[in-house]
Amino acid sequence: MSQKRTRRIRDDSDDEYRAASSSQRIKADPGSTNWDAEAFQRKVKDTVRYALACEYRRQPIRRDEINKKILQERSRDFNRVQHEANRKLKHLFGFEMIEVKPKEKPSLDSNKGTAPTKASSVVKSYILCNTLDNKYRTPELIHRSEEEYQLTGLLYVILSLIFTNEQIMSEADLCEHLDRLGVTEDCEPFGDREKLLDSFVKQNYLIRSKTNNDPNNENSREYYWGTRARAEITSEDIMGFIVSTYGSDMDEETLKDYVYRAAGYDMR
Repeated sequence: MSQKRTRRIRDDSDDEYRAASSSQRIKADPGSTNWDAEAFQRKVKDTVRYALACEYRRQPIRRDEINKKILQERSRDFNRVQHEANRKLKHLFGFEMIEVKPKEKPSLDSNKGTAPTKASSVVKSYILCNTLDNKYRTPELIHRSEEEYQLTGLLYVILSLIFTNEQIMSEADLCEHLDRLGVTEDCEPFGDREKLLDSFVKQNYLIRSKTNNDPNNENSREYYWGTRARAEITSEDIMGFIVSTYGSDMDEETLKDYVYRAAGYDMR
């Protein structure tokens, strides 16, 4: 989204948002420190600014940094502030603050509607994900550079390859597929392939981890979808991309059935 359009949306919507917020009095959690409305909204705005700055730098939004730099002695009110900041991010910018999940490998159980659960005591971090409906993401509304379109296309290719390999792929297999597509170790317009994959990992589109087969082998690694990919791209989105790539070479329903089976879905 262009800076001018973002600024216009913010200017047009800020008063409306404040009116909506003021009509909904926020009750303090038991035991939390009471704030007046002005102090609370200041902390919310500071959290929004911090989240947007992290997104611009493609860095995770760390809960401990929000507590340290913004909330300070009122860190117990993080949930209230984060909830209200998330509402403002959605209303003004079309973003949602999503928690970055641990590096769990995809489970076939999740394809049957049962997602694995696992408690974690590590410091939580978040990323901003685009929540705009697809009808607002058209080239007519959102102008991107040629390079951005090329990178997005390659990202979808990589995500499709992983998706159709039971949602996880070894680095060797991924690089072999990319070689066949002409995306070699140093090619135009993408440049250094390793750095490109690093950037997708840093942006949480991909997760890269050592394989269980040989954890001592630095080159034995595998890729699967990251938090941002799971939040922004549905299986229907990636299916639509694959179908459009094949065109009319195969019956659409037959192709979808084949792809979902390749992804590990139970099609019975």
